[in-house]
Amino acid sequence: MVIKTELAAVSVVVPAYQEAASIVEALTRLSMVLGTTDRDYEIIVVTDGCTDNTAELARKIGLPHLTVLEYAQNQGKGYALRYGFARTAHPLVSFIDGDLDLDPAVLPAFFALLDSGAADVVVGSKVHPESQVSYPLKRRIASRVFRLATRLATGLNLGDTQTGIKAMRRELVAPLIARCTATGFAFDLELLAALSDHGAQVVEAPVILNFDFTSTIRISSAVAAFADLAKVSVHRRHLRRLEARAGSSL
Repeated sequence: MVIKTELAAVSVVVPAYQEAASIVEALTRLSMVLGTTDRDYEIIVVTDGCTDNTAELARKIGLPHLTVLEYAQNQGKGYALRYGFARTAHPLVSFIDGDLDLDPAVLPAFFALLDSGAADVVVGSKVHPESQVSYPLKRRIASRVFRLATRLATGLNLGDTQTGIKAMRRELVAPLIARCTATGFAFDLELLAALSDHGAQVVEAPVILNFDFTSTIRISSAVAAFADLAKVSVHRRHLRRLEARAGSSL
């Protein structure tokens, strides 16, 4: 007789901003994937100050495991993820963007890594050799430059910190995410730096990226990204000094 081990339940936080065009298909696809995992699960959509009908459309799907949260003012992706994380109920937590770019089909493999103890946090990576993604040379160069800058500024030895799909152990991450201050896209980098500082086992895993990258890279966005990187680096050094002082006073 085969004894089936009960799998850890998972909460999936979906940050969404102006995603009316994609949210129904994205959540339907996500629910279908989670339904194949034999896990209890919940999906928490956080509509980040949307002025379209993203929240209304999400609710109309009528998924039994779906909660839609919203607030009036746009606060940034990092804020939305922290807001949703604070309201999760299950031992495993995953983040996935609310558009159709990242295929949730990879999530069961992420959860398996957590179940096996091979990882505390699984980070989707566009540069993983098994990832299915193709994007223009300009995008590749920009990504490589930012990854190099990230490694120099923080010491993080990760190929990709910004891809919007991750999975983690809630108990480990909860006290660290509460200390994060970034509200925008730098949140991912800040959280991963904190996890690295506290000895978490972070593993990169392949993704399936369907986005055609038709948008252009704006100089203002690049400047903002490097400014966020500098802020995270400074904040991280400050926390390290505080922890060192606390340790020396014991």
